[in-house]
Amino acid sequence: MGNMLALNVKRVLTTCQEDLDIEEKDAILELAYLAIAADGKLMDAELEAFSDAMLLIYGDAVTAEQVSQLVNKLVKNFENDQDEDMETFTAKLTRPCAKSQAYKLAYAMAMSDLDTNDSEFEFDQKLRSLLSLSEEEAEALADEVVDAIGVRD
Repeated sequence: MGNMLALNVKRVLTTCQEDLDIEEKDAILELAYLAIAADGKLMDAELEAFSDAMLLIYGDAVTAEQVSQLVNKLVKNFENDQDEDMETFTAKLTRPCAKSQAYKLAYAMAMSDLDTNDSEFEFDQKLRSLLSLSEEEAEALADEVVDAIGVRD
């Protein structure tokens, strides 16, 4: 499943024609992590999808071992309730392309455990607001994610 999901995450992220800078990449991944943590639990499928996303976004700049270490650190932060606010990371995203990539990856990560709930819905609504996405923009981005991962209502 990991390879299929990695391919799907890649499809989710290939619509941006601009190169993201390192600060944008970091913020996008932090938001994706917060999306999977929004429901108060971290599932293996979510952590695997997050690791795949990290490898895709950072490319040759990281190794699988570095990704594993960072995921373990994030899990410890989660367990100790030391996660940062999404405002910290959305403030670093000023370009439309970075905002759309952040929203799409967060949306995909939230879907990766195939279980959504009210906490994830609230996270999604807050993220839309902080990224200044209109309802139409957010829905169009969500549709791109759904199309990329092959899930249809």
